[in-house]
Amino acid sequence: MKVFVQICVLFAFYAVTHSASSTWGVRNSTDLLILSKNIFQPAIAHKSQLVYYDIPEKSHSNFKVISVIYLQDKFTNSSGPSNTLYYGGPGQTFASIQMRTYTGVGLNVTILVYGQ
Repeated sequence: MKVFVQICVLFAFYAVTHSASSTWGVRNSTDLLILSKNIFQPAIAHKSQLVYYDIPEKSHSNFKVISVIYLQDKFTNSSGPSNTLYYGGPGQTFASIQMRTYTGVGLNVTILVYGQ
C-alpha cells in the first residue's frame, strides 16, 4: 500500500511539472503590467507548430526592465505548448519565447509581462 501511495505522488508531481503554463522570474508588489497578449493558433492536422513571440513586438519599444513573464495555458486539459525562454527575460528589457505545440493541437496562450 505504501508503494501505491508513492507512485500516485510521483504521477501527481509529474502532472504538475509538465503543465503547459510557464513562469520566469518573480513578481514584486511594485511591478506594473507591461504587456498582456492572447495568442491563438488553430490546430493543424498531423503537424506540430513552432511559434516565437518577441517582447517588445516589432515597431514597439520597451524601456522597462522585465521582472516576470507568465504564460498561461487557456486549454482546460493542459494540452498547451511546451514553452522555452529563448533569450532575454527577467532583468532585461526584451525577451523571446518559443512555444511548441503537440501534434494536431492548437495554441491558446495568454502572455503577461510585469516590470518596472
